[in-house]
Amino acid sequence: MEARASGRPPGPHDDTLGKLLPVALRIFLSEGGAALTPTRLHRETGVARATIYRNWPDPADLVEVMLRRAVEVPHNASPTTDLRADLQRAVRLLLDRFEHKPVQAFFAACLEFGRRNDQVASVADEYVKGLLQPFSLAIGAALERGELRGPVDALVADLAGPLFLRHVLLGERITARDAREHVDRFLDAAR
Repeated sequence: MEARASGRPPGPHDDTLGKLLPVALRIFLSEGGAALTPTRLHRETGVARATIYRNWPDPADLVEVMLRRAVEVPHNASPTTDLRADLQRAVRLLLDRFEHKPVQAFFAACLEFGRRNDQVASVADEYVKGLLQPFSLAIGAALERGELRGPVDALVADLAGPLFLRHVLLGERITARDAREHVDRFLDAAR
């Protein structure tokens, strides 16, 4: 029989994260990463300051956890042979994220905090890549079939960039009709 290691298990328990992350996200979005102090988090969540100090000694550590959780967005749909349908599905997924997650506020907070912290900036890049993954998969498959030409990243930026600009920077709500028309314009220009 194998001997069990004594002491506490590494990392926080799921229930600790369940208490802490929603509060940390609210504070991060409204006040920025510098407000994520152990004392403040303890006061608002009841999680012991020692637990917070041990697991997230720097606010950037907690921001990184929030970003990593946000990156874990499953994209299960494989591209089909219908590029228009694939791109419209990718846009719908992005619009769903815009509608049901605080993407605009999250980006603003990450940009502000990430400028001062390389750890946060690299995870923020992963977050953006995760949001763009359905576009990359659909466009990559279309390139392989010869339907489009050009570098994947440039084509993804041409398609998704205006959507991010309108939502994140301009604060506009993008309708399903806007999205369909945007995909049509992209395909007309890209072909």
